[in-house]
Amino acid sequence: MKTEALNYNRLYDEAERYIKVQPKNYYLDRRTEYLAYMVALETGLRVSDLLLLKYDSFSFNRKLHKYCFTTHIKKTNSTHTGVISSKLFELIDGMKSIINEEGYDSNDYIFYNYKTNKPYTRQWLHKRIKIMGDKLGFENCGVHSIRKASAINVLDKTGSLSMAQYHLTHKRATTTDKYLGVTQATALEQLAKVF
Repeated sequence: MKTEALNYNRLYDEAERYIKVQPKNYYLDRRTEYLAYMVALETGLRVSDLLLLKYDSFSFNRKLHKYCFTTHIKKTNSTHTGVISSKLFELIDGMKSIINEEGYDSNDYIFYNYKTNKPYTRQWLHKRIKIMGDKLGFENCGVHSIRKASAINVLDKTGSLSMAQYHLTHKRATTTDKYLGVTQATALEQLAKVF
């Protein structure tokens, strides 16, 4: 099944609206779902790479005046650095406080199941992001849809396929072309705007 691209801004806005209506005592599992969805949306990372994220993967870059993350990419066996919004950093940082308020000793990993004392699995993360998408009213909203929306957002804002390629951690531009569905017809439409 081919992944459909969803609108990044709608995905983001609906998620923000959803969390604002939740009560203060919103369960840790549900907060983790929401956080996983937002981290996947902003970073464009694969599930296996999302699960490797630790709290200390994120820091403020003084030169860029932005929050960045650095993580290991399993598929390419390389290190990747990306940029996130200050809103997302606040959510990640706030999660540590919530975990302590719930009476748990915080773990290094962001996506950690405190009830079983084990990291969450790929299956859990896939399922939770899909559930979150369903709650927000998006059909077929899985990790790949979110990755694609994230990369299209980068492509739209930068106009650079190489930036989308970097964001998705692809080694080849042809992979990014295929992933984003860049065809001759869409390329010609974009070129028609230039000339």
